[in-house]
Amino acid sequence: MYKKTFIYKILLAAMLVFCILGYLKFQQHTPQDVSKITAVNNFNAGDLIVFFQNDEPKANSIYVNQVISVTGVIKEISFINERHTILLESKVFNDNFVMCDMSSSTTKTINTFTTGDTVTLKGICKGYLLDVIMLNCIPINEKSNN
Repeated sequence: MYKKTFIYKILLAAMLVFCILGYLKFQQHTPQDVSKITAVNNFNAGDLIVFFQNDEPKANSIYVNQVISVTGVIKEISFINERHTILLESKVFNDNFVMCDMSSSTTKTINTFTTGDTVTLKGICKGYLLDVIMLNCIPINEKSNN
């Protein structure tokens, strides 16, 4: 009897461990490869900011967690916490930007960019705080100098 109970406890513990490992495996965040996803819309930086400012709930329902592309002039390129971030400015706003957190696979391309270049970036829109936030961004065109 004791042997049978012991075997059941071992099997129950093993099943519990496998369930926990399976749950953790499926909960891991894997960044999407946006290069293989078609953008649902294309914007210039100013229009995207205006869209979120005018009706944020509607913009969130349409574009949050969707891949979009944005064209704008590079205001700033930063490298913090092992991540490149590009701020795209618009001609309309001085205090609001499109903040693009770049995919780690784009380091070589980013190193060719400078402030003032016009670029088109594609990424996952995450919403609006004071800036529109995009993640896993990749450049989808060659830069042009203004």
